[in-house]
Amino acid sequence: MGIKLNRISSFIFCALFAASVPLWAQASREGMELFERNKPADAIAFLEADIEGGNPLPEEYNYLGLAYYQIGNYEKSVAAFKKGTSARGTSKKILYFNMGNSYFAMQKWQEALEAYSMATVADPAYAAPVLNKAGTELKLDKLLDAVADYKRFLVLRPEDEQRPEIEKIIAMIEAELAAREERERLAAEEAARVKAEEERLAREKAEAERRELERRLEEERLAAQKREEEAARRRKMLDDIAGSLRDAGDATNMSANAEESLEYEYDSDID
Repeated sequence: MGIKLNRISSFIFCALFAASVPLWAQASREGMELFERNKPADAIAFLEADIEGGNPLPEEYNYLGLAYYQIGNYEKSVAAFKKGTSARGTSKKILYFNMGNSYFAMQKWQEALEAYSMATVADPAYAAPVLNKAGTELKLDKLLDAVADYKRFLVLRPEDEQRPEIEKIIAMIEAELAAREERERLAAEEAARVKAEEERLAREKAEAERRELERRLEEERLAAQKREEEAARRRKMLDDIAGSLRDAGDATNMSANAEESLEYEYDSDID
């Protein structure tokens, strides 16, 4: 959609720029006359000389900027328009508008937007920069601003021959805005689902880890209990063995004492 929008808006922009080129048929300076005879390169030297001479006609700044524009030197074109905005008696709205066109030709969208905005400030009823401002906002993907300016242009110029094309652009932008809103809604829902699933998996993992820890602890407890029981069994066995050995020893002693008690000497009267 963006390519199609840019194609249509570029057509409107170029047509408007051509229509906005001012012609002063009764200009008194040779530079302006050369420009009007479609000799911009020849006109530049005369226009610059007049401006540098310190007493130019206000229109010469615009002519100089347009001459540089026509030969493709957009940077010097901007410089001429900008210089004219500080001169007395010049048409600020025309200079800023054409400055915006030069920036647009250089694809400096933000600078072009600022220049068009200054043109509309200089004259809020001036429709031309409003339309080009809208086209520049498309380049910057400022779709809401572009729609507002296209509609503003149609209010300023309700009978403009480009109205059908502009209305198509407005409809396309509004459709794109609606589509983006729907995509954002779906993306938000998907993000919420992903987050909920991640949280569920995290809870399951934590629960599994908790159960695994409990299992290991129980195994360790049972192993320790078994070791303790085994140790107790061995202690008891040793105690039993020791006790039986002790009992057996006492019986032997008693038997030996009995036998010893029978073996004693005594005096005999027979002798």
